[in-house]
Amino acid sequence: MPSALLLPLLTCSVVLWVSGAAKLRDPASLERAVASLAVPAPFDGRAARRLLPWAEVALGLWLLVATGVWLVVVTFAVLVLFGTYLALVARAQRGPEAAECGCFGALGDQRVTTATVARNALLVVAAASGVVAALRDVSVLTALLAGAAAWGWLAAAALTAGIAALVTWRAPDDAGGGVAAPTAGDEDEYLRTPVPDVQLLTEEGELVLLGSRARFAAQLLVFLSPGCGACLRVAPLVPGWAERLAPVEVHAVLLGEAATVGAHPELRGHVWFDPHRVAHRALAPSTPSAVLVGTDALLAGGPVLGEQGVLAFVDEVLAHLEQGLTPLDPEDVSGVR
Repeated sequence: MPSALLLPLLTCSVVLWVSGAAKLRDPASLERAVASLAVPAPFDGRAARRLLPWAEVALGLWLLVATGVWLVVVTFAVLVLFGTYLALVARAQRGPEAAECGCFGALGDQRVTTATVARNALLVVAAASGVVAALRDVSVLTALLAGAAAWGWLAAAALTAGIAALVTWRAPDDAGGGVAAPTAGDEDEYLRTPVPDVQLLTEEGELVLLGSRARFAAQLLVFLSPGCGACLRVAPLVPGWAERLAPVEVHAVLLGEAATVGAHPELRGHVWFDPHRVAHRALAPSTPSAVLVGTDALLAGGPVLGEQGVLAFVDEVLAHLEQGLTPLDPEDVSGVR
């Protein structure tokens, strides 16, 4: 029976191939991940981002054909790579803002969650087992039939199955819903709730009571944080949304004092401030995120979370308005979900 240590080598090889191919197919996911995970400088440059997918594919192939000292070198390189990935996602998971991994392109769940950290921890275990295999001169090309305890194969198979499950697992979507007009009895009906009594600060230093302001016009609030990578990509879109979504008023809500607009100068004229994060905690748990408040001072949509969730939500609100639907008035409580 072949050595059970062959399974970690094969697992790491397949994971690297899948990861590299997915990044090549969806380069934007890698761009988002680099920004969202705050990858340190010199590894966030354009050259590094272009090289990474090809390096993963090459390492995956090298794991299959290398023997002897070269296999030791490649398995150690894979261990360092997977260890770095684990450190990045663990830091992001503990951070105050939602982050995207993009480790496998568009495959699986791109949000950084506890499952992401668990998956990467298992990959580190597999890579460490690969180093052990190389040190014991176990390689795919030179594998010989040898006796192995059944528990060794069972443990290696469980490791492989666990990694495969966590790579493809997707958490239940908590990014909110889209545009909908549920009918009576719809089990998935959007529940419209009153807007909390929160105040926001305008650029002129005036306090705005959200519920009162919404009675004059529906309000689309996009919550952004100056230190959030995804927010840097969403912020420049807000002025265009304000123009396209009229008569809905669109405001970027920056978490912090008025001085934080310096990080987003393009938002001048379209920004409110939430200096104590009261509105943020009450309406949306992360950044970027968005909510829609109707003219009846009830939530008409959201919260939606994450860059892709916000972009899709805005598109759906725009499509809803272009169709002549007005779920934002008190007379029509169908809602935007």
